[in-house]
Amino acid sequence: MSASTLILILCVYFITHCSSEDCKLINPCSCKNSKGTIDLKALGKNDGKAAYPDNPDGTGQWYYSYNPCNDFSEGSGGCDKVAACQTDQVGSYFSLGDQKSAKFQDDPTNGLQLVYSATTDTSRTSYVTLKCDESTESFTVEGENPPGSAKYYFTLTSKHCCPQAGPGPGPGPDNTGGEGLSGGSIVVIIFFGVAFLYILGGLMFQTFVRKASGREMVPNFGLWSILPGLIRDGFILTFTCGRRSGYGKV
Repeated sequence: MSASTLILILCVYFITHCSSEDCKLINPCSCKNSKGTIDLKALGKNDGKAAYPDNPDGTGQWYYSYNPCNDFSEGSGGCDKVAACQTDQVGSYFSLGDQKSAKFQDDPTNGLQLVYSATTDTSRTSYVTLKCDESTESFTVEGENPPGSAKYYFTLTSKHCCPQAGPGPGPGPDNTGGEGLSGGSIVVIIFFGVAFLYILGGLMFQTFVRKASGREMVPNFGLWSILPGLIRDGFILTFTCGRRSGYGKV
């Protein structure tokens, strides 16, 4: 593997894993990034009941209830002050997380998700994918996937899942507000991160693989040594329109 190929792999890895922008938590039902604020307050009920109750999964065995922003209670103590609840047809209830456990994450496949967690008979995690749609509102259940994993997947589709410009809501009692990184900041971070990986990876490859020493340790030294001259020639050609001095008329 050549040094340039190794550097390319490192750069692609860095960009893939570090270029996504997190949505910074404001409170359990809102977050903010450079695109704006996502606030689910209008979707949540505050009367102790679920906004989306008893939605079946594909098996027909399990039913799921969900309420963004505010806790609700369902069943005889099995789901007490929760954000999401799982139940069956015989009266078993399992908490899938409460509002205090809420966090926002950017999933590479599904996009922005609101994640909840709970520990009952086992550790359970709920993933609610937030899908922006100005004309549709729905809550769909995928359920536990894979079976037995205690990981539960849902999709909340609404205009309230779309980032809105302007100041967002204040932080909740257990959360602190804050601004997300701007797009320009992310570009600067990526640029210097890639440059650092290029230099470090190149030096390591040249030193330990090619056993280079001195200036030959610099990755692609031949390219960088002639680059100033190429830049100079480019300026000359640009400002002289391709005409070189020292040539007389024929």
